[in-house]
Amino acid sequence: MLETLLVALHVLANLVWIGSIVSVGVLLSWADSSPNSAALIEAARRLYLRVATPAFVSSFVFGLGRLLLSPGAYMRLHWFHGKLAAALAVIALHHVLGARARKMSAKTAGSDTPRSMHSGKSSAILTGALLACASLAVAFVIFQSQLVP
Repeated sequence: MLETLLVALHVLANLVWIGSIVSVGVLLSWADSSPNSAALIEAARRLYLRVATPAFVSSFVFGLGRLLLSPGAYMRLHWFHGKLAAALAVIALHHVLGARARKMSAKTAGSDTPRSMHSGKSSAILTGALLACASLAVAFVIFQSQLVP
């Protein structure tokens, strides 16, 4: 019962996390070509801090809790290593987008951040890469029975 509850909470937190961090990336990519760029950047930063980060922490805690209930079982599953690698890539991209939102916010407040941080195209690429890695993690879980050697 506890295992099922942890998995359900992990999946729910993932839904909120991935949806919100993708929204952060979309807002940042739109900000480069918008007359309201300061408002979009601030919205992205606030969404990152108030929704995406707490959802990431929740997802991590629930996933780790589930893993710690039977670590040996998961470590012997071949698909789990691929899922974990894809999840680590999503985590890294989450932090890159968060840093970008912080730096772009500081730039609009008047600090000296390089202009290259304002590239909407690179924010869109990062967001697409995050979605691709998240999709790969989902695929490892959904198709686990076909991935067994």
